Amino acid sequence: MAEPPPGSASSIKSRIAALNLEEVHAPAPGSRPTYSYEQAASKKARPPPPPSQRPHAQQRQQSVNNPPIHSNAPTSTRQPSNQPIAAKPEAPKSQPALPPRPPSRTNTQQAPALPPRKTSEQSVRRRDSTESVSTVASGRSTLSANSAKTSVSGTSGGGQLYQVRAPAYDPSKLPPLPPKKAPEEPKQARATLKATKTSPSIVAPRALPPQLPTRPALPARQDPKEQENVQPEKTQVIPPPRRSALSFGLNKSTETPPPVLSTRPGLTPTESAGTPPPIPLASRPNLDAIMASKPKPGALGSCLKCRDFSGPDNHAARYPRQNLPSSDVAWLATQLTSPFPSFTDKARALFTWLHHNVEYDIHSFFGGTISPSTPERTITTGLAVCEGYAGLFTALAVKAGLESVVISGRGKGYGHTPLKPGDPILPFKTDHAWNAVRIDNGEWKLVDCCWGAGNVQGPHTPYEKNFKPYWFTMDNNEFGCSHFPSDNSHFYRTDGRASISWEEYMLDDVGERLTVYGAATPDHGIGARTFLPAMKHIKVNDPQNGPVIRFQFTSVCPHWENERHGKGKPYVMVLHVGGRDGRKTDWLPFQTDGKIWWMDVNRVDLGAPGQKVSVFAVTTISGEDGRGVTVSEYKSKKGRAAMGFGGVAMWELV
Repeated sequence: MAEPPPGSASSIKSRIAALNLEEVHAPAPGSRPTYSYEQAASKKARPPPPPSQRPHAQQRQQSVNNPPIHSNAPTSTRQPSNQPIAAKPEAPKSQPALPPRPPSRTNTQQAPALPPRKTSEQSVRRRDSTESVSTVASGRSTLSANSAKTSVSGTSGGGQLYQVRAPAYDPSKLPPLPPKKAPEEPKQARATLKATKTSPSIVAPRALPPQLPTRPALPARQDPKEQENVQPEKTQVIPPPRRSALSFGLNKSTETPPPVLSTRPGLTPTESAGTPPPIPLASRPNLDAIMASKPKPGALGSCLKCRDFSGPDNHAARYPRQNLPSSDVAWLATQLTSPFPSFTDKARALFTWLHHNVEYDIHSFFGGTISPSTPERTITTGLAVCEGYAGLFTALAVKAGLESVVISGRGKGYGHTPLKPGDPILPFKTDHAWNAVRIDNGEWKLVDCCWGAGNVQGPHTPYEKNFKPYWFTMDNNEFGCSHFPSDNSHFYRTDGRASISWEEYMLDDVGERLTVYGAATPDHGIGARTFLPAMKHIKVNDPQNGPVIRFQFTSVCPHWENERHGKGKPYVMVLHVGGRDGRKTDWLPFQTDGKIWWMDVNRVDLGAPGQKVSVFAVTTISGEDGRGVTVSEYKSKKGRAAMGFGGVAMWELV
């Protein structure tokens, strides 16, 4: 037997190796193949490269002074001495080993023929349901077409090209087919197909309500022609009987009087049918309160400075804040104002109650922790600043039936410093609040409950309660000298001027007005703005105004009588001076007619510059009350009896 060629021997070995792989890697029956690409053929050794015809050139020696090759690498990876960075050899690219390809398909059995395809008319059927349209032959296996060749892979070395084929077809290993549905009877087609799937809604039967009784039939309508012929019936008016002319004025004596009622009281108590019911005492008005609210004889009805407010003041003191049942504003306003029919007395009762029951919150004022307050909170705590006083007064006034408003603006109160001559005028700034209330005769009256309740003496000094009623009785024009409202309509002046300018308000006390002590008005009935000279500083040598200067002041109103409207008979008023060059102190009495006090003094007799000139009231003489002492009696006891004095006003000499 001849020797087989060497190529056939290698083919037999390859075939045996392939058969061994098929035994090891044979797939399980019915499973998909595990390979999706062709088996890579064994690489053959590459032939050596052809010899180069060009002789090898000698490598040039690198210089250490050559500029470095630019590199973005960090400094630690660069070579020293400007040597070029050595190129790293590339790693050989390795390809992953592929598993051996499956054996070639040796089964020559042909696949069974496919069943005949149904026409499109039979595949679409209409059903009598709410389902959407669907096709019967809607699925097709993705493995039935183009299964002979699924993927192709090759080798980069020019190896042999292999094809991965599907496994052999075995109809015995196919899963059984589902049972066929029974043919349905054709139904009548509908006109349109529903595109959405819905569910039929079934409404349960409900019982109907009971039937209402039938409406009675309307009467027959008359013919309009008949209504035109029917005329409305005319009512017959019976004329009154004719009276004789004598009955209008003649022969009256013949008329009989009407009968007397049986319940009519007779002319005498014995003939009366009964006594009238007694008048309940609880409904009687308080006569004392009404009489106290009326002005004294001789005083004008519109003057508040000489009006007696003892009734409202005493009534307001009967309701201390600590004994109130609650903080109800309406209840408190009714209790304070109901006994007085006068609007002025109602407002005065509220003004006095705030003095007795509310104190100035000096801790919040000087600590900078002032917060908005409500009337109920002011009643409960008994503490407030000017805003709390004004807010509570208006709230009580409104509940009492009065008209009242809260006014905000600038006040010349605690911390105010008068301008000096030549100083610029400061801009307007709101720092105070007060009230306006409509009193008798429709008059708007300005009141300041905060300043009328007491005095703020400093951050470390307790609040001083001091009732100052002149902040209720003060004239609106005088009130406007220390209060400038934010709204020009809230001046309420009585001199014909609607308002004053901010400059006039600030320049009113430029250079500082004289010092008037608080007792001038309540104890002596003297107007604070009636003093002359009005300014605080007096020049001892003033050639322009002459060597003689007049000191003068008047009562609060023209019809004021201190014994009737004040606290009793007036005191003797004296002027304390330092004498020539301040070396001879003297107490000079004022001349008066009961309304005005005046005195003319030489400037050189006032004293030396730096000294003070003051007005005093002689309150006691020899330990006795000084009220009612005349000027002649004072002069006779001057220097012989011990005397007590009370300050009224003060000037300074310059």
